[in-house]
Amino acid sequence: MPAGVVAVEFAVFLIVLIFVAILSSGSAWIARRRSRESLGFSPASPRAERAEAVLTEWLLAGYLSAEQYRRDMATLAAREADRHPPPAPFGP
Repeated sequence: MPAGVVAVEFAVFLIVLIFVAILSSGSAWIARRRSRESLGFSPASPRAERAEAVLTEWLLAGYLSAEQYRRDMATLAAREADRHPPPAPFGP
């Protein structure tokens, strides 16, 4: 086989391989989004896990982006501060 034909076949193979990788990644991303939406946020899980642990688990599993994780953790921290305010410091 001439070298030109081998190069064309290799290029076609790479294009198909890249297309399959993009398609696979896209479908995995869609599946993660759908599963996150179907799960909903419920701090009181059946295993009685803390909300922080659930958020961390979702971050590591890829259900949350880093930005969503930081936003949700900030929301949890604000709720905690409202429910249990820190004690006032002693003044002079």
